[in-house]
Amino acid sequence: MRPQVPMGAFHALGYVCAMGVAEGLREAGVGFAGIGWPQDVVDTRTFRQIATLRMHAGYDKGMFGTCTVVAGQQIGLLRDRADDELAAAIEAGVQARVTSWEQAIAAGGGVAGPLAPVLSEYFDLVPLLGHPAQAVYPNGNVMAEGTFAGVDIWGRATIVTAGGQEVEFSPEQAGVRPA
Repeated sequence: MRPQVPMGAFHALGYVCAMGVAEGLREAGVGFAGIGWPQDVVDTRTFRQIATLRMHAGYDKGMFGTCTVVAGQQIGLLRDRADDELAAAIEAGVQARVTSWEQAIAAGGGVAGPLAPVLSEYFDLVPLLGHPAQAVYPNGNVMAEGTFAGVDIWGRATIVTAGGQEVEFSPEQAGVRPA
């Protein structure tokens, strides 16, 4: 895909694509599809992974991005749907969401940050928000434990500990899992 957005906005493309995958699956009748921060697709009932996105951005006569959707732990939940049906729903969802985001950025909606135009909708798709969670380093050690409190306009997550401390981190620093 080649959304016509400033280079700095490409940072949000994975988040936007995750929204599109979840929305595409919901459109195909998978009502329990949600987002596991930052760009996994999860079962909203159990927080378990259905799929993950692998993003790649580059430059070839302009910026481009690719999004590959990879099956996760709970893919069996989707087996009652044909693979081509799921692929078409996911592709349509991603195209629609990226086009909508691109238009919002072009209209000035991304001045505050690349996720600003879609952040409230992103929140609605993240079932773990407001629940007990852990921020976990890539090596598996726990960085913080508390309530998953939010995501900012740059995609950083916040955990509020029992003592009230707000711990903010990027996806490169840590992941989020249910506590």
